Amino acid sequence: MGRPEVEIIRRESGTTSLRGWAVLLLFRAQGSSVILISYTFGLFLPFIREDLDISPLEAGLLQGVWWVTAAIASLPFGVWFSRIRPVLVVSLSLFLSIPFLFVQAFATGFPILLLARFAFVGCHVMTVPARTLLLQQWAAPRQFAQINAVGLSQHSLMLALAVSTSAIIITELGSWRMAYMILGGMFILQTSVWLLIAKEDEAPVEGFQSRLEEQEGTPLHALSHYPQGWVIAVVMFFLSATWTSLVTFLPTFWLEQRGVPLILGGPLLGFLYYALIPTALLGGFLAKKIPNRKLLLGIPALFNALFGVGIILSGDPVVLMFLITGLGLAWVFTPAINVLPFEFPDISPREVAVISSLVVTFSALGFAAGPTLVGIVAQSTGSLETGLLTICLLTVSGVLAAGLYPVRSGNASKA
Repeated sequence: MGRPEVEIIRRESGTTSLRGWAVLLLFRAQGSSVILISYTFGLFLPFIREDLDISPLEAGLLQGVWWVTAAIASLPFGVWFSRIRPVLVVSLSLFLSIPFLFVQAFATGFPILLLARFAFVGCHVMTVPARTLLLQQWAAPRQFAQINAVGLSQHSLMLALAVSTSAIIITELGSWRMAYMILGGMFILQTSVWLLIAKEDEAPVEGFQSRLEEQEGTPLHALSHYPQGWVIAVVMFFLSATWTSLVTFLPTFWLEQRGVPLILGGPLLGFLYYALIPTALLGGFLAKKIPNRKLLLGIPALFNALFGVGIILSGDPVVLMFLITGLGLAWVFTPAINVLPFEFPDISPREVAVISSLVVTFSALGFAAGPTLVGIVAQSTGSLETGLLTICLLTVSGVLAAGLYPVRSGNASKA
């Protein structure tokens, strides 16, 4: 029996090939590496502030531009690049983004660092439509949520290690710039592995590009045909706003107002991921066992608000460990949330990519708005605590948005 026949049997029986798993998890690792550079920015921030003499507002802008870029580019890139083979798009993105990572390492001031971060993220956002297209090209549909769940577990492991060790590594190296150069080397390695593994002639779905080209009309119609996509996007906005604000400013907040040194603050932030590493695997289970899709969106939104406020008000390291763990567990639901667009009735592959791009856009807006708002409130009130509490309380709106989602979303029973 030849390879194409074997792959067809695998997809029909609901299994994904080992190469398919490798391609999808490597792609997730690349995305995690980009996010890692953003999330560890809070640990780099005290060193960068001392080196480049940046203000709290400039710090918020440096984190905010990361996500503003994604917010501006995700939807148009989702339309334009959904026409192109996803493996090729990912390869181009990697080649274009690496130089701008090294520019950040050698930045001599705020403007250069800001522009380099803008360009780096812009190159990465090219891959937004590939998130859903690679799944449809390489994976069995019944395993979409499971693959997302394993990817989240892998993502959590990578970020737990990075957040827990970054402060120690920077302290030992004595340079945040050297840490950025190490990240650049990691991207070069990932690019090399991607070129070796992501062979399109090995993909189980043959003629995938022709299927994309055969779709008539603009996939932007999905934005009006599937209003539930907007609800998912709004919930992710609020989840993202709280998350990135805390990751950006907690190390500085703990150091300056709670007396928690960076060498302890890094491992504390790691509790966002420690419990998420094993529990993320429940994402596929939750997609099947919670038919009420309102709960899939509402529960993490509620956890996000409650645990966020608790983290700001607490100064006890033991209590913080439990609260930070709770905030991290809110993201166990995201693998199930990410496959909700596949449930929409009669949705095409490019339309799924557009809805996914909409969600990424709103997530990016949340990631951008969170630290920027915290920086503005902190600078105007003179209190970083007030800024952090403000963003946490605002995210209660995500719970209200979840109530607008249909109890069942199209083909939920098949997810």
